[in-house]
Amino acid sequence: MKSTAALGIGGAGWLGGTHLYLKDDRWTPNRSFWVSRGRAAVNPPLKGTETADVAIIGGGVTGLSTALHLLTRHPGLKVALLEAQYAGFGATGRSGGVLGDGTEIGEPEGTDDNVAHVMEIIDRQGIACDLEHEPATQLDPYKYAVGLKGAIERLGARVFEGSRVEAIRRGASVELLGDGFSLRAPQLVVATNSYTPRLGIAPERIAPVHTGAAVTPPLSKEILRDIPDAILVHTSPEMYMWGRKTPDGRVLVGAGAKYFYGDGLYHSGEPWLFRALHRLMERTFPALAGYPFEHSWTGPMGATSDQEPIIGRLGGAAGGRLGGGARSSPGPSEGNIFYGGAYSGHGIAMGTKMGSFLAAYLEGERPPAWLLRHTVPMPPEPFRYAGVNMVINMMNLGLYHMPKHD
Repeated sequence: MKSTAALGIGGAGWLGGTHLYLKDDRWTPNRSFWVSRGRAAVNPPLKGTETADVAIIGGGVTGLSTALHLLTRHPGLKVALLEAQYAGFGATGRSGGVLGDGTEIGEPEGTDDNVAHVMEIIDRQGIACDLEHEPATQLDPYKYAVGLKGAIERLGARVFEGSRVEAIRRGASVELLGDGFSLRAPQLVVATNSYTPRLGIAPERIAPVHTGAAVTPPLSKEILRDIPDAILVHTSPEMYMWGRKTPDGRVLVGAGAKYFYGDGLYHSGEPWLFRALHRLMERTFPALAGYPFEHSWTGPMGATSDQEPIIGRLGGAAGGRLGGGARSSPGPSEGNIFYGGAYSGHGIAMGTKMGSFLAAYLEGERPPAWLLRHTVPMPPEPFRYAGVNMVINMMNLGLYHMPKHD
């Protein structure tokens, strides 16, 4: 049940009103422009008891890319991927589809070829996702996810959709439990991004931050001529804004960031957000003033305290290399559960690259050191709610900037 309460901590709430959503277990449906144009067929859910060499939770770009890289390196590996809804349901299918090298605040080691990496996969796997190369690299993120799903299935992966994991039992063999199913595997990859804290994985490191996006109706060539293909971030007293033009002649823009109490995953999409976004869009591009949004949506993305992605490893047993090689030498806190994510809105290209890092990590190869860095732990509620939203507001107002890596 949803309830609201005021929290009298200055700067903690989003502009427009401070409120908490307590004990709300709903998930925001995917109402993105990309999904609205037509859903792909969804696989049946997992039923009964199954086993795999590697289990993956999450059907976004991170989980799908991890499976792709594992199966490319190890043909015949038994990979089972569980997705609570359908491939591309989460942040992948709600994003703007803009590709870029690096992360939120730079190009740390291993990220300067993120876009080339995505393009190579699309070409090699024959993925039809409305890829545009010039002047900016953009694609349909939902079609990209569906294409990745098809690619890993051709390589032998089993993809179970509508299979929400409700519990993870740790041990030498990890067991995933859900409604009517159990899956056991000696190694697990948690690739659920903003949904990760709800699984009890890295709740002190990752938080779901909700954002929104919207598209205009198709516009004339005369109007589009003065709109950049890739819209850079603009700041205002209310929010930042990013955007792009779509292949069918629309302008897509996005903005806003908000954390809901208790790692909440539901956002009703308050009308003021899209009114404020439209005001910012028309101030930036006056020619768009007469065109109301035709479609709008919201959804959570994963974020860390320093706005950079992370990789982690935990569990009850030390994991060895895949394919029968020599065992790795894990540290005292390492094990057979691997996780990665928290892209702060840069997840399509970076999430794809993360899949390659995770696949290599399962083989015993260390990811770049910056991904293994320590992050400032996020506090428990209610301080978590206050702190995350306070940082968001300061960033929106240009009062807070994350440091770059050395």
